[in-house]
Amino acid sequence: MKDLNEVDINLHIKVRKHKKGFALCQSYFIEKVLKKFNYLNIKEANTQFDVSFKLTKNTGKSIAQIEYATKIGSLICVMHCTRPNIVLTMCKLFRYTSNPSMNRWKAIIRVLGYLKKTMNFILFYNNFQVMLKGYIDASSITSASDNKLTFEYIFNLKGSVVS
Repeated sequence: MKDLNEVDINLHIKVRKHKKGFALCQSYFIEKVLKKFNYLNIKEANTQFDVSFKLTKNTGKSIAQIEYATKIGSLICVMHCTRPNIVLTMCKLFRYTSNPSMNRWKAIIRVLGYLKKTMNFILFYNNFQVMLKGYIDASSITSASDNKLTFEYIFNLKGSVVS
């Protein structure tokens, strides 16, 4: 075993220690994803989802399913580590991954544009007392054509999001 001093980057997450806690950022990984998929010049977006996109089941021809699934996988890593604010959008994009439509492609590009604009956002964990709090919200009908259960949850530890 070797002591490498304080952590700098771990699992694509920059870790910075401050007097009052820790800051986590994935700007390095988000930039790497944008570069990998040739989206460095993508238009930035203020929100991660455009409500005008109708994400229904695709009954037509699948559009680049492998590439779509690869992008979804990269975004899952970002979502789980430092960006819980994109969970709802990602849940919508997970559905029908085996047969993505053009609207799903537009939606995933929108998420990438949002992440480009907000790539320097951080999660800050400060020295609150250790207490785990959880909240959940559920809806059984998300739209007229989709009767699937949708739910969201958030868990805070010491005042910061952990899941």
